[in-house]
Amino acid sequence: MPDAPRTTQPHHAGRLSAARAAIVLILCATALFALGAVLGFTAVGRTGGGPIQSWDDTVWHWAISHRGPFVGVAKTVATVGDAPVLGLICVLLTAALMWWLQSPRALVPLVAYLGAEFEVFAIRLVIHRPRPASADFPAPGAIRGVHETNFSYPSGHAVAVTAVLFAGLGTVAFTRRWAWPWLVALVTSMAVADTRLILGVHWFSDLLIGLLIGTAWGVTVAFVGQRIGWADFAALRRLLPR
Repeated sequence: MPDAPRTTQPHHAGRLSAARAAIVLILCATALFALGAVLGFTAVGRTGGGPIQSWDDTVWHWAISHRGPFVGVAKTVATVGDAPVLGLICVLLTAALMWWLQSPRALVPLVAYLGAEFEVFAIRLVIHRPRPASADFPAPGAIRGVHETNFSYPSGHAVAVTAVLFAGLGTVAFTRRWAWPWLVALVTSMAVADTRLILGVHWFSDLLIGLLIGTAWGVTVAFVGQRIGWADFAALRRLLPR
């Protein structure tokens, strides 16, 4: 006797399967890498000195001359936003959300972080812009204890912190249909970027383009996280050892 025809449950309108979600994220990551590379070659210059450099020089001189009383805060933000510390925070946050939500949405912080770090790593493979002189103490204008010697473009802090903020708070905004989380993500991201100017470790265009890439990646991760199919996660859970 032939088997009864198998019926499938259609995805809810707007839902993405795990495969489609992965495709969307890969396409977005590729597009952002291309954007960062093109802006690097055309505006920044492959090894610096591009058309935007004179403007960056002006902002840099002004920033290190007007640091004010925020150097200590900027150093703390630099430590928290550094790749290893931020990565650990995202891993712990993802683990906590996985226990609480038991849904694909729990992966949002970790995916945002990993994608952001990939963008910074990949773009720096092709754009070798030096840091400002003030990025490595004891150079003139440098701050004691600050030693940043890797490539400057784009700012890793601007890309990664912005991506994690927009992904996490964007998920809240999508879920609750609130607008204020977007504003909080934007203001906080800009404040973090400003600390990099205070420390004198980045050019302004490193931060501006980093904010652009981080925002785009974070919003995409939040969007996909809201629409990935729940059935895919349930199937994954069945494969895990109990």
